[in-house]
Amino acid sequence: MAHHWHQLFGSPAEDMNDAGLDEAAYVASWGLSCAAVAGVVLLIWQFNV
Repeated sequence: MAHHWHQLFGSPAEDMNDAGLDEAAYVASWGLSCAAVAGVVLLIWQFNV
């Protein structure tokens, strides 16, 4: 509920600063997920599991 009130009464400058961090975290999480999947695939391929 607090986030809802922040959206209604928060300043636009705060939202602009938060947008970049959220997008960076989203991209970083996808990058880590892809790296983990690639690591598992390479591990399985290397050891012929």
